Amino acid sequence: MQRVLEDIRVLDFGRFISCPYCGMILADMGAEVIRVDRPGGEEDRTHSLIGPDGNNLSFPSYARNKKGITLNLTQNKPEAREILDALVKHCDVVIHNFTPAAAESMGLSYDRLTAVKPDIILTAISCFGDEGPYRNRTGFDFIAQAMSGAMNCGGFPDKPPIRAFFNPMDYATALAAAVGTLLALRHRDKTGEGQKVDLALLKTAISFTAPMIAEKEVLGRSRPMIANRAPYLTTTDLFECQDGYVFIASIMNSIWRRLARLIGHEELINDPELQNDLSRYEHRDKIDPLVADWISKRTVEQVLAEMEAARIPCSPYYELGQVSQDPHVQETGMLPLVDMEVPGLKPLPVPNSSFRTVGFADLKKRLPEEVERKPESSFFLISYNFLDPGFRRGDGFLRSHPVIFVPILSL
Repeated sequence: MQRVLEDIRVLDFGRFISCPYCGMILADMGAEVIRVDRPGGEEDRTHSLIGPDGNNLSFPSYARNKKGITLNLTQNKPEAREILDALVKHCDVVIHNFTPAAAESMGLSYDRLTAVKPDIILTAISCFGDEGPYRNRTGFDFIAQAMSGAMNCGGFPDKPPIRAFFNPMDYATALAAAVGTLLALRHRDKTGEGQKVDLALLKTAISFTAPMIAEKEVLGRSRPMIANRAPYLTTTDLFECQDGYVFIASIMNSIWRRLARLIGHEELINDPELQNDLSRYEHRDKIDPLVADWISKRTVEQVLAEMEAARIPCSPYYELGQVSQDPHVQETGMLPLVDMEVPGLKPLPVPNSSFRTVGFADLKKRLPEEVERKPESSFFLISYNFLDPGFRRGDGFLRSHPVIFVPILSL
């Protein structure tokens, strides 16, 4: 089945989640995405726990459906710039997540790229964006969490602030980058002009915390640090059952009324102190213990069944090893097992696309592999052909070389 971006070619200089994930989305939609590593491979392939193939277990997700080359732009070699320019001339989009100064030093600034190809689209992600006094500071998701006030909105009142233990700013910025790239492509379709799409992890983070910042600046109230309990809402928290935990979300008056009836306290529905979410939050000590007591006398399965029958949002708490075993996750293909064809490596759970449209084809189930060693297999579009097997080491990475690039990953 044809994919919507099959005529689009993307040069992907991304590493460490935000930019690689953006490239993954574009590849899922059919774009030919070419990941560019430095010779030897980027560190985002090998940080954290390593699988038998020498890569970590994040790499299979954000490298799927991509091709790969190596090209060293850090030494400012004329030969490397010549190859970069040849690639850019045959691409529609360049994506990277370097600071403006680092991008400039590698020949990846928008001004330089448009001199090579006037209608090129550059999608640039950094921690602080391309303007302002912090523009050339380095940073990761955690930095944006700390500076945006996000860490001030969670945790426990008697403990230090806590960050989210996944990378929401990275993934949200990646999604915004993919949308921005699509808008730029649409703009080019209409005008023939390229664009620069600039994104900042901190800007993403502040867009999330802006309502809480407004509450502090306008009303003088800070979001309370109350662990899993959601502020300003009716009972929304994690509760312990006889054999595990469940999370319930009783938001809105209609759900509150159903919850009160379910736990056997229908008299609370007409209580004048409990007539909206905010008032029920202010009097949570009157409600939450009753909910906790009702749940504590039941198993997870019993709570889920009764909550579902009453149309109250409720879910089990899963440990990581339980997620892929959930029947809904399995039936909908959210986390298909992919055979990496690496000796000693079991099939890996790899996330499917987070969106589907009518007629959207399922993801290819195979991940990047070494291409056949013949010129037409990958970069037939330019004349360079350095396909000497001697440039590869036995561990699957290329030997360091300042300019030579070799296709190493392809579908």
